[in-house]
Amino acid sequence: MNPTLFLTIFSALGIFYFFIGLYAAKNIKTNTDYFLAGRDLGLWPVIFTLIATQLGGGMLLGTTEKAYTIGYWGILYTLGMSLGFLLLGLGFAAKLRSLNVATTAELFQTKYNSINLKKVASLLSIATMCGILIAQVVASRSLLLGLNINNEIIFLIFWAFVIIYTMIGGLKAVVVTDTAQVWVIILVFGSIFIYSLLTEVASFFSLSSLINIQNNFSHNEISTSSLIATISLPALFSLIEQDLAQRFFAARTQRIAALSAIGSSIILLALSLIPIYFGMKARLMHVPLAEGASPLIPVIEMLTNEYAVIFAVCGIIAAITSTADSLLCAVSSNIAQDFDFSFLGIKNQLTVSKLVTLVTGIVALIASYVVPQDIIYILISSYEISVSCLLVPLLYSYFGSNLKKNAAIVSIIFGLIGFIFFRLYPILIPKEIAAILLSWIGYQVGNHIHRHQE
Repeated sequence: MNPTLFLTIFSALGIFYFFIGLYAAKNIKTNTDYFLAGRDLGLWPVIFTLIATQLGGGMLLGTTEKAYTIGYWGILYTLGMSLGFLLLGLGFAAKLRSLNVATTAELFQTKYNSINLKKVASLLSIATMCGILIAQVVASRSLLLGLNINNEIIFLIFWAFVIIYTMIGGLKAVVVTDTAQVWVIILVFGSIFIYSLLTEVASFFSLSSLINIQNNFSHNEISTSSLIATISLPALFSLIEQDLAQRFFAARTQRIAALSAIGSSIILLALSLIPIYFGMKARLMHVPLAEGASPLIPVIEMLTNEYAVIFAVCGIIAAITSTADSLLCAVSSNIAQDFDFSFLGIKNQLTVSKLVTLVTGIVALIASYVVPQDIIYILISSYEISVSCLLVPLLYSYFGSNLKKNAAIVSIIFGLIGFIFFRLYPILIPKEIAAILLSWIGYQVGNHIHRHQE
């Protein structure tokens, strides 16, 4: 690959995103503009930004890595995300839009009348989304290793651009860049995928041949527990995930929120076939890989040519960036709106929000150097704590009324106990499901305690 051409396109993309941030920032005057785009997003902007939240390094690079190891079972993570979008489209997304809040954690204040619970929920949500954001940083490092580029300066400059344009433009900048990035991803990888299929001896039937030789892939990593966790955690977390909820809060109407979720589910599942195909091809072609590198770029390099590789790298950069900026904006939304920063002495809340975004991005970048470098592992581990502790009380808050604070408190405590205990002492059912069931039991216990206190 021509490094000069790659770095030229790489730099051009960074500058382009930066100027989009500047352009979007012109009409931002309040936190509602900054974090919710004035609650005026239409159908297609919401669809594209929803896809962008999930179509990142985890989905492209991580799924390719899993397909390289376990074949078509690598689709499980994306299947879970698509299932989550479908559930959202069947009622949850419209309900989220109707709640008229800015963060999911805020529901603990409006429905359970507890500011302290809101802060606890926000911290758990922040921890989860920071983990997913860190996974995107790890994915970008995996990408550069796959290109035999071990240059920390390039790595840091790339993330500086992502952090800065998100800090400047907020959700408006994120939505505009997401739309452009998703189109780049679809055009680039769709074209390479079709080209690869057409140049195979068996043409389109080569995809069927890959499925028929699944026995060539490892089955050691596939267990009932891991299968359930990989599908259920992304699906369940999508129902309470702040970066997704933020899009529904920003949608113009409840109908737009619901339709955008269904559309995103279909498109995301279709796009997942691409990394599955290339991951399996890389294994079958015995593509040599550097340690810690994803097979996606090396296999494209063997199947196509230098220019296709450069465009593929740009597509992956767009995917990583589109997810990272969404997460960064969502984490900042939780921090800036769920906690009091008056001690800073800054009266302009918008300035506080931008500072929070900057600091959050820097912390995530530093943290990426100390976590395990397995992308899907980081993603699934990040989902688990929020799902264990927050899923049950939040689902009740979506559709219930006259809810009791004690129920939410005990539910969160039981969920946290389950999250820790079942990791140390496994039982017959998957630990993730066990923790959710324990959280539900805690909710009923909390209601019982409240009735006895009356």
